[in-house]
Amino acid sequence: MASDISPTTGEQYYSGSWQNIQDVLRVLDIGEGKMSKVTQAMVNRYQEQVDREIDAILNEVYQTPLRAVNQWQPNGELRRVFPGDVTWAARYWTAGVLMLAEFQQLEQNMTDQINAMIEDARRQVFAMTRPNHRILGQRRKSNISRTMPPNLQPPSLPEPPP
Repeated sequence: MASDISPTTGEQYYSGSWQNIQDVLRVLDIGEGKMSKVTQAMVNRYQEQVDREIDAILNEVYQTPLRAVNQWQPNGELRRVFPGDVTWAARYWTAGVLMLAEFQQLEQNMTDQINAMIEDARRQVFAMTRPNHRILGQRRKSNISRTMPPNLQPPSLPEPPP
């Protein structure tokens, strides 16, 4: 598990452990021959690449790198996790990039499916930069004044009353 730690942030990758990426690849039904070539070091390399791309996109709005938040689990245990929308996007984006980079001899419909999966994940990350989307437990950057904390500023778009 120690190698599932990002060398840049010192925390776990946004997508979780490398077994999570293997589960996504199994859903794509790439075959056991190709699955045997997928190693932890290979997956960790692509996880780091995708995490830095996500940070680059979210850097305008949030303090990056994103930090895991404490969350109570149904069994009463406290665990550090990343918000679900970030985790989902990171898993599918990582699996797609790994497939396109490592396995070049894919069928056309499989390549189209993987490209669509990467685009969906990228769109979801871009949607997180919108003012009406907040990532749980993350600090927003100030876009009005450098001296005023972001939580004291009025929203750029008025939020509807609850």
